[in-house]
Amino acid sequence: MSAAGIHVVKLGGSLLDPTGLPDLLQRFARWRGEALGSRALLVVGGGETADVVRAFDKAFGLDEEAAHWLAIRAMEFNAHLVASVVERCSLVPQSDGLEWAWGFGLLAIMDPFAWLEREESQGAAIPHRWSFTSDCVSAHVATRVGASRLTLLKSTLPPEPCDLAEAGRLGIVDADFAQLAAALPRVELVNLRSERFERCVLKRG
Repeated sequence: MSAAGIHVVKLGGSLLDPTGLPDLLQRFARWRGEALGSRALLVVGGGETADVVRAFDKAFGLDEEAAHWLAIRAMEFNAHLVASVVERCSLVPQSDGLEWAWGFGLLAIMDPFAWLEREESQGAAIPHRWSFTSDCVSAHVATRVGASRLTLLKSTLPPEPCDLAEAGRLGIVDADFAQLAAALPRVELVNLRSERFERCVLKRG
């Protein structure tokens, strides 16, 4: 796979709230038109769906393996939800399908359960712990496909200046994110709730 210009984008689960952000689709479409090229891969976060898994784990002590895959299922549900309303997109169950989607001018959306299950069967498993959630999944995927850029669409931004380590300390990104994202050429946060799509660059390529 050619790595030139691959842009991985993580859509934060906190944005998937039709009551708190009723114009999400319009905002995403506008940002997509301004910032995304033809070789983009969208990773959708778990949000409140994954929080249900967290709550069950806290209350009942889920098996670590079960908790991990249920959290990935939460991301999968949200990915299918987003794919049902976003224009010109295609769910992609593995990296081999990216070029097909891009060839038709479609936004590729990661189908996370199928994608990560296949990777695990090939010896590329991700850690099964709560410090490694959707932010880390997006960094992992960006590394695996050789992305030149990773953008996290968030509901808020940290005070600047801010780097990968500081974003982790502030809880803006997952605890394991800084280590994973360190190898990527460029990492940035974008506040999709702001009218001007304000951004914070955590690492410049």
